Amino acid sequence: MINSDIKSTYDEHTYNSYSYAQTSVDYLCAVARFHGLAATDPHNAKVLEIGCAMGGNIIGQAINHPNSTFIGIDLSSEQIAIGKAATQGIGCKNIELIEMDICNLVSEFGGKIEFDYIICHGIYSWVPDFVRSAILQSCKELLSPNGVAFISYNCYPGWKYVEPLRDFMRFSAVKNSGNVADLESGLNAIKFQKAFYAKYSPNESSATHIKNLNLEYINHIQNYPKSYVAHEYMEICNQPFYFLDFVADAGDNGLCYVADATYHFDPSFLPDGAISEYFKLSFDDYISANQAYDFLYSIRFRSSILTKSQNQSKLATSDYDKAKFAPNLYFKLIKPSPELLNSAKDTYIEPLAKALNEAFPATMSFDEIKAVYQKDDIVFRYYDIRTVTNNALSIACEPHKKLLYTPGKTRLKKAYEPYLRYFLDNDNSSIGIATPSNDRLNADKHTLELTLMFDGNHTIKDIQNHIKAKFEKEKLIPTIQKDGKTILLKSSKEQNEYFKNAVETIKLSLINTLMLEEY
Repeated sequence: MINSDIKSTYDEHTYNSYSYAQTSVDYLCAVARFHGLAATDPHNAKVLEIGCAMGGNIIGQAINHPNSTFIGIDLSSEQIAIGKAATQGIGCKNIELIEMDICNLVSEFGGKIEFDYIICHGIYSWVPDFVRSAILQSCKELLSPNGVAFISYNCYPGWKYVEPLRDFMRFSAVKNSGNVADLESGLNAIKFQKAFYAKYSPNESSATHIKNLNLEYINHIQNYPKSYVAHEYMEICNQPFYFLDFVADAGDNGLCYVADATYHFDPSFLPDGAISEYFKLSFDDYISANQAYDFLYSIRFRSSILTKSQNQSKLATSDYDKAKFAPNLYFKLIKPSPELLNSAKDTYIEPLAKALNEAFPATMSFDEIKAVYQKDDIVFRYYDIRTVTNNALSIACEPHKKLLYTPGKTRLKKAYEPYLRYFLDNDNSSIGIATPSNDRLNADKHTLELTLMFDGNHTIKDIQNHIKAKFEKEKLIPTIQKDGKTILLKSSKEQNEYFKNAVETIKLSLINTLMLEEY
């Protein structure tokens, strides 16, 4: 019964289906290998996504890995139908989207197929206990021997500060409409609460703190898409967990914790020697140290990477142990980082910071890193730089080259042409477009049209002339925003500069997101 209720909410409020870089099988492979697990090559893997919605998180990955098999399952028939239409329109043959109850995964696939990667993003906290159990059981039964599972979930203690808002929204929905999941009633409740806070001046500092905290969260909620608010704040289920409890449940189901896809916790980051020593003595194992950090930093969301319990003895959890596996990996910035250059200025890591920025978007091998940074704490430094750059430094299992756009030599990756053309020809904004690293590609139809012209046959001047001719044909005048005002660019010189900049922006995006290939 409860699964039917959940299904109806997702059919009613279809969730925009985007790609998430932290769930990319390339990245999951690199993290797993960094921790000593011989994860399968993503170019020849079997991948399952549990709760795939419309497939936005794996369609791009399937295109990027044509020799791998991707299966996505979701309870929502409406979302699966939209996703199937997209995969058929794109002509992607190595992906299958199936309407299925999570609880039927083992009976459907058990003994027939093993998955090298299982992705379950944004599902675990939002389903009842028996479905969470089915997710963990599915990972245990369906993972290959060195398989990797990704499960994200809301967690305590951070979510304890948000729960009263969710409770108030649902309480108000029941009182006003009789429907605990009525979105508009929930939104009206926090609108009322915000108006109340505008007139309310607490006498106690603790009440002032709670007011400010609630206002911060209310502003966030009001800026989110309604589909997100419906499922995060009004959904039947939203159960956060302490990390320790999640790991225990995973262990009961034959799984063990490898790492978090986003966070890294190490006592050496603590600010004082005595504090660090206390931490090491009190939380002297990998799991309790992670839980302690959640308390210290009020973590509210985790992306846990798991594998089968039989692999636990192979795992490297300390920087010292991970250093043995670092030489097999490649390091890269996801985006240029002025923060890194500023923090490294006049320090011994300045050459490394410069090298990483100059290499962007290409990778640097371990040997190339060692050539500019000869200390033995590269693993520690990797995590240190991730902290400084808000996770802008990443790892990969294979090298990435920086390719410029040169007609006759480089072009938009051919495999992406039907993918991008589908979104150009169809009004389907509910599915996001992914880059090769599974980041979201923000591109409207005009941008997609120009992007497809980077086919190795058109010069930059050709593309500029195309956009200029289109504006002239449709009698459009380019505009820019300046000092909060919209300014018409009427002169030929201004317009030519506008077209030049527009094409240059797209070209840089293709270079930086590794969307080009040699031929």
